[in-house]
Amino acid sequence: MHKFSFSATAACVAALLSFNVQAQDTTRRMGDLLAVGLPAFAAGLTLVNDDKESFIQLAKSEGATYLLVEALKSSHHEMRPDGSDNKSFPSRHVAVAFSAAQFLQMKGGWEYGMPAYLAASYVGYSRVESHKHYWKDVVAGAATGALTTYYFTDASQGRRLGMSWTGRAASLTYQQAL
Repeated sequence: MHKFSFSATAACVAALLSFNVQAQDTTRRMGDLLAVGLPAFAAGLTLVNDDKESFIQLAKSEGATYLLVEALKSSHHEMRPDGSDNKSFPSRHVAVAFSAAQFLQMKGGWEYGMPAYLAASYVGYSRVESHKHYWKDVVAGAATGALTTYYFTDASQGRRLGMSWTGRAASLTYQQAL
């Protein structure tokens, strides 16, 4: 009886650890997807709306964010929580996600900015949860992305992105003042 309860307990612990690893892996993959998806969504909106000026601003913002993050990573040499390398500070994933979120907020207002910031925040959570970054890496990445984009992006004046939900359908609109 003692052997059985030890074996059953060991099996339960192994199953829980396996579930936790699977959940962490799913969280990491969702964060990775959002880190790429947010800038892609922002770029897609500029292209669909034939807004070349905004596309260039987004490209400058994301490019500058990437270069600044790489410079910081090269100069700080901070070990990741999982010990895989010394490129923990700041988080590149979070920086590009917050860069896109800031862009969407500046061009589309809080209607776009709030969901984008929530998605970018999930990216940050996923990086900490998967033991790739510390919270300070996430905060530094978020600040780098948002501030770089704020510098390179002009807030929309006379242009407005819109979104509406009508039961089963969603629509995106682009309005330009005359």
